[in-house]
Amino acid sequence: MTSSKSGPPKSGPPGNSSGGISGAIAGDLEPCGTCGRSVAPRALFCHACGAVQPPRPLDPFTRLGLERRFDIDLEQLSKQHAGFTRAMDPERFAARGPRQQANAKTQVEALRDAYEVLRDPIRRAHALLELIGGTPADGDEDGDEEIADLAARLARADDVLELDRIGLDLNQRVEACIKYLAPAFRKAQTASTPDSPPAIDGAARILARVERLEALAAEVRDRRAARTTPRP
Repeated sequence: MTSSKSGPPKSGPPGNSSGGISGAIAGDLEPCGTCGRSVAPRALFCHACGAVQPPRPLDPFTRLGLERRFDIDLEQLSKQHAGFTRAMDPERFAARGPRQQANAKTQVEALRDAYEVLRDPIRRAHALLELIGGTPADGDEDGDEEIADLAARLARADDVLELDRIGLDLNQRVEACIKYLAPAFRKAQTASTPDSPPAIDGAARILARVERLEALAAEVRDRRAARTTPRP
C-alpha cells in the first residue's frame, strides 16, 4: 500500500490480496474528512494525507477483504480480522489527535462486528442471502414432517438422557444442513439472475431449516440446564 510520509505503515494483514490495508474496492469514492481527497469505501487510511478514515457502510465480506461465498476459510477469516485489528489499534494513533483515534476505535468495532457475522454460519448465510438478492424463507415447522417429529419428541421428553439424545440428533442434523448450504449458495450465485429465483430459494429454504433445528436445539439446552442440579 502506498501512503504519504506521515501516513500509516505499508504492511497489510496476512493473506490480504486486495492492495494492502487500504485495498480499494469498486464503489463510490468518499471524501477524506481531513484533506477532502477521494478515498475508496474500504480504505482505512487516506492515500493522500494518511488520516484514519471512519468505517463506511460495507457488507462483512468486503470489510474483511474476503470473497462473497458461504464456504469461507475460517483460518483466513481470523487472519484478516487480526491483521486489520492490529493495524487499527487506537493506541497507535494517540499522537494524531482524538478524531483519528476515535475513527480507529470505530473501525475496530466495525471489523469485530463483521468478524462475528462471518464466523457464525447462520449469520453468514443471512448476510450472503441478502447480498445475492434472496429473502428468508418462511419457517413453516408444520410443513416439515421430520422437524415436527423432533418437536413432538422434545415435548414428550421427561428425563435428562432423552434430552441428551434429542440434542445429539439435532446437532448432527444442523451440521448436515450447514454442509448443504455451501453448494446451495454456489448454485444460487452461479445462477443468480432475475430469471433464476428457484436457485436462490433453495439456499433460503435450507437456511430456514437450519434455524428451525437450531431453535429446537436451544430449547433442549435450556431444558437440560434447568434439570441440572447446581453444584454447592
